[in-house]
Amino acid sequence: MDDFISYVENFINKHLQSEFTLNEIASYCGYSPSHFSHKFKEITNQSVMEYVREKRIFAAAELIKNGANICSTAMSYGFETHAGFTKAFHAVLGCSPKYYMAHFYGDYWKGFYSMDNSKIIIRPIKLDDVNDLWENVYSAMTPKEILDIKITPAIKQEKSKTGIELAAEVDGRVVMTLPMAKPFWIPIGFLFDNDYLIRGDKRDDLMKMLLDKMKTKCKEMDISVLVSPQRTNSENIKAFLMLGFKEIWADNKWTYLAMSVA
Repeated sequence: MDDFISYVENFINKHLQSEFTLNEIASYCGYSPSHFSHKFKEITNQSVMEYVREKRIFAAAELIKNGANICSTAMSYGFETHAGFTKAFHAVLGCSPKYYMAHFYGDYWKGFYSMDNSKIIIRPIKLDDVNDLWENVYSAMTPKEILDIKITPAIKQEKSKTGIELAAEVDGRVVMTLPMAKPFWIPIGFLFDNDYLIRGDKRDDLMKMLLDKMKTKCKEMDISVLVSPQRTNSENIKAFLMLGFKEIWADNKWTYLAMSVA
């Protein structure tokens, strides 16, 4: 199976910017077209051409991120029209090529430094937070990844009381989040996926507001202790100690910090 995928990847990578048929890739891998299609779908849960399109979109996105012209990039990966490329791009990454490019060239931490006169709301994240989360929180992910990996699971966790991700909304824009998971039956919530650092500005106040709201939500979920695992000797430890956590255990790799929410 590994050899099969390796052969497929080798062929596709060599022909990513050129046209080829199902017969050609099947012949290269030593299969009939029907046998090849069945085997590929069984392994990847995609048709080979769906897989190729996705690979081409990711490759094009990497060029666009680095400033390449959108139209010429689309043409180089076999898309004959701008509309067709935009539709495929949005289906794979969850946004348009133009918006994707703007994401890497704009200042998206908007409205934050005037918080003294801002309207601040601390609430669970929701489906239409995708763009704000991409701009301000999970900028290394794509909008589709944020929806699939962050938002949708968080909403399900909140409904089942097995976790929650709180969002700090400043003047209508989400600028920070705090995720918590309760993976076991015991009354402990884990602040995974959080690399908060002391900023020395209003972001510290915003994190304290998120944490205060998280304590309230924890009580609703029958959680009495919050635990934050952090890399030993990392600057994140200092930040969570400042927020009121205590060190409970450490080794060479991990330090576990805890806070009572009772």
